[in-house]
This record gives sequence, structure tokens and C-alpha cells, in this order.
Amino acid sequence: MPGPDQPEPATPRTWMPLVIAASVALLVVVGAFVAASLRSGMSAGRSDAVRACEAAYEASAEDGEVPARIVAGDVYGSAEWRDLRDFLEQQGLLESAGVEVDGSEADASAAALAEQGRDHVTVVWWLDSEEHLACEVDVEGDRALDDTAVLVPLP
Repeated sequence: MPGPDQPEPATPRTWMPLVIAASVALLVVVGAFVAASLRSGMSAGRSDAVRACEAAYEASAEDGEVPARIVAGDVYGSAEWRDLRDFLEQQGLLESAGVEVDGSEADASAAALAEQGRDHVTVVWWLDSEEHLACEVDVEGDRALDDTAVLVPLP
């Protein structure tokens, strides 16, 4: 036992808390990358549809005009027309909100397109001007048909 003038013996230090904190941080970072990759798993056809729509948007700018920057967006295939409709209703962009829709024709059309290896993709953007803009484009296999890209202003 040390006397009054002698210091207490040093307690051995451990690296365990630092190792545990680093392990938890590594798990969080890895989890974030996995979650991001799962969410961004867009098919090649949809990715090309987005590319075609972005090209159409850039081409729509008049001489010297800088188009509004795209802040966020979402991509819907023809079979996801219900999700698109729900989104447009939630954003207040659909005049027929709340109206019951018989989707049998839309479902049949989406199924026929899928059988042919085609799709009709709708890309909806939120612009930094706080407006929404949609672009519709036909996709065949993994390739968007650039000449079918049409910009559709949303109210």
C-alpha cells in the first residue's frame, strides 16, 4: 500500500473501448453503403430512360437559358401506374385526385408491353425552382428510344 506521498499505481489502460467504437462505426458505414446500393438498383432500361430524359431536358433549354437544376426524382414503369398516381395525388399534382380508377386497361397495357420486352417509363423530377416536371419515354429491352422522350409540365 502506497504512503501519503506516493501516487497510486497506474491502472492499466485498454484499447477495448476504441476497438468497439471503431467496429460500430464500420458497421454503420458498411450498412449505409449496402442500403444505398439496394435502393439504387435500377435496371439498365430505366437508367437509360433517365439518361434520355435528362438529354431531352437539356435540349429543351432555349438559347442562353440555363434550365432549373434537378434536385430529386423518381422513376416509374408502366406497371407502376398506381404508385405514380399515388405520388402525384400526394403532391397535389393530379386534378382527378380521389376519383376511383378502373386500372384493368392500364394493367393489360403494361402486361402487353412487358411481353414484348418494352416499357413506357415516366420520370418525375423536383426542380430547384420548386416545380415538378415529368418525362415519358419508351424503352425497348435495356435501351431507351430517345426520339420518344417527351417532357410533360406538371401543375
